[in-house]
Amino acid sequence: MKTRGACLTGPGRIELRERTLELQKNEVLVRTELAGICGTDKGFFQGILPRGKGIDAETRKELVYPFFFGHEGGGTVVEVGSKVDRFSPGDRVISFGWNDTFADYFTAKEMDLEPVPEGMEMEIACLGEPIGCAVFSGLQSGVQLGDTVAVFGMGFAGQIMAQVAKKKGAFQVIAVDVREEMLALAMRLGADVALNAEKTDPVEAIFDLTDGRGVDVAVEMAGSEDSVNRCTASVRHNGILVFYSWITQDVTLNISRWHNNSLQIVNTGLVHHSPEERSLWTPLALRPLLTKQIEIAPLITHRYPLDEIEKGFEAANRSPDAVKVILIP
Repeated sequence: MKTRGACLTGPGRIELRERTLELQKNEVLVRTELAGICGTDKGFFQGILPRGKGIDAETRKELVYPFFFGHEGGGTVVEVGSKVDRFSPGDRVISFGWNDTFADYFTAKEMDLEPVPEGMEMEIACLGEPIGCAVFSGLQSGVQLGDTVAVFGMGFAGQIMAQVAKKKGAFQVIAVDVREEMLALAMRLGADVALNAEKTDPVEAIFDLTDGRGVDVAVEMAGSEDSVNRCTASVRHNGILVFYSWITQDVTLNISRWHNNSLQIVNTGLVHHSPEERSLWTPLALRPLLTKQIEIAPLITHRYPLDEIEKGFEAANRSPDAVKVILIP
């Protein structure tokens, strides 16, 4: 099977290249419905790659230019290898692995796919990996009825996390970002307070809002050293710090406060558990979408055909109102 696929040839350089996919016995061939641009993809595009040499443990490939990429997405099964028994041609599936989804077609091992829940529209289902990860983070966050919660980073995952926290009974959800557009969207979707970290010190503001106590739960979704340390500083004694982002560069953290204030550090990455665990939890993480409890449509802000992938990455990196940019083959 020949397909067009997005290939990074260097920082800020991307092109569509034709490649041949050879279906292995344990693989599934999928016709891509759409693929989403993730924060990690943006970092790769900018040249921000994980440290280290050899095969990267997360992506299971060597991140040396040129390389094909894309992991969010989904579509319809076209063909399956002889050892595949979980999927059949015609099934609708979600990518849950580094399957090079910025393409007309992609191949994936069974463990790197999940079935689309019955009744879920494909535009939402194809974003099932980032949606599922964000909802799962909210479900595992420890947020309880009456809590005050701060979410640092109001991108796609942060917007979902804020909604989940509110639905779980949080008394007050504080949205923190540097973009007014993201803060305004968060308020429309149910956040109670918006703090622009470029205009005010969010930690000071949080202590003012909580009478000097700090938040019960601080959620890190911005993916930066400053964000982690602001979460650390803003959470109350014995509070919960939820760690979500994949930060690929070395950072300096105030771990002393983690220890001295007995903070609960919760790592909520759905995709980093075993495939068996993920397959059990994914339907639960996607259930609030089927019951219409979480809004996703307002978060899909930009759509581009695959052959305009450069414009897609330009929007994802530079447009102040970009939340989720999707690419359609």
